[in-house]
Amino acid sequence: ILTMVFVNSIAGMSGIPFLLRHAPAAMDAYTLTDLVFPGFLFIVGVSIPLALARRTAAKQTAAGLAGHVLLRTLALLFLGVIQVNRERFSAAATGIGADLWYFLAYAAVFAVWASGPRSATRARRTTLLVLKVAAVLLLLALVLVFRGRGPEGTVTWLRHSWWGILGMIGWTYLAGCVIYVASRGNRVFLAGAVGLTTALYVGGRHGALDILGPINRFLEHGVGSIFGSHTSVVLAGVLAGTLFLPDSDIERPGPRLRFLSVMGGLLLLAGYILRPLHGFSKIAGTESWALVSAGICSLVLAAFYAAFDVAGWKAPAAFLRPVGRNPLLAYLLPDQIGSGLLLLGGLLHVDLWRALWPLADKGGPAGMLNAAAVTALVLLVTSLCTRARFILRL
Repeated sequence: ILTMVFVNSIAGMSGIPFLLRHAPAAMDAYTLTDLVFPGFLFIVGVSIPLALARRTAAKQTAAGLAGHVLLRTLALLFLGVIQVNRERFSAAATGIGADLWYFLAYAAVFAVWASGPRSATRARRTTLLVLKVAAVLLLLALVLVFRGRGPEGTVTWLRHSWWGILGMIGWTYLAGCVIYVASRGNRVFLAGAVGLTTALYVGGRHGALDILGPINRFLEHGVGSIFGSHTSVVLAGVLAGTLFLPDSDIERPGPRLRFLSVMGGLLLLAGYILRPLHGFSKIAGTESWALVSAGICSLVLAAFYAAFDVAGWKAPAAFLRPVGRNPLLAYLLPDQIGSGLLLLGGLLHVDLWRALWPLADKGGPAGMLNAAAVTALVLLVTSLCTRARFILRL
């Protein structure tokens, strides 16, 4: 999360090292920035067995479990669509400015998905419920008044065009859940599913999925990309997540570390073996990029597990814990902070954004220092909200 905030803050700046920029679509390469999104996908996969097992242990029915997965998927798709429509927003057609619309929309999202403390009094729970109902009505009103302009100049409502980062996570989360439940957590089945989804991408690149034309267009990136290479990263995470289930047959740290290390090495090897097909490209979502990313994530997870869980070095990671507990808030905060500063600056007739972040347009070391300050602010606000038990849960 924090790495994504940082690299988003330096996007488009001049004088930024290649390692911190997305590799161009036509370049056969990947950078640190190209590993951030698959890091999201991988950790989503790791969480799936743990989350579903917890709900199963709480005696949730199969219908209730399916409903939860579907609602979470729809929420992620909705948030993704909201985000990608900002560039199409028409203030003249909507009747309000983009900064105000998005500030109100995110505020409503925060209220709708905020989870109150379990020990809250009845009066506080009632207040929270009323706030959520009001937020839902506000969000509905904002969606109804939204107007954007398409490339042809026509005025349209919200539309997906592409699903955004959160939307793509939503589709792959749904696929990961379905495959995990179908496999019943069988690691051989899950490993085979990683290979099958990789093959799905390759087939899509060579026209085997053209028969799914309307579905490909609806998904924008195509079945082979969303449910192929991107889902393969999630499934690699699911495979890793099964190691940490309460009833896992691999309980000791040593075997877990060996499993993650071997899996990471094999995924890296597979990515490099398949490289001649389509090369490494995050923009194109190639199978080699996905496999290598999943391999690196497996090795990083093994390193973190060894350091924090096995060796007990938890203090160095303490500052990350609030973001780990409240990732959706941390992800959405930069946009909300930016809209809030622009709105307040407009009222005061001061460019607050430039006043607070004077190095934002400098690029190079100065721009990266500014991005680090933005990231630190997001970490601080997230920490304060988490300590106050204001946590967003889909």
